[in-house]
Amino acid sequence: MPAGERVKVDSLDVRSYYSHSFTVISGKLIKSRIGSSLKTIHH
Repeated sequence: MPAGERVKVDSLDVRSYYSHSFTVISGKLIKSRIGSSLKTIHH
């Protein structure tokens, strides 16, 4: 396996990993933001 292809695969793995973690983190942020806004509305 050529080194260039190996680097390509590694960068793809890193990109998918970062996009997945970013989706999880943004999902948590959105949920917490919605939760806090719901609390302020209820008060």
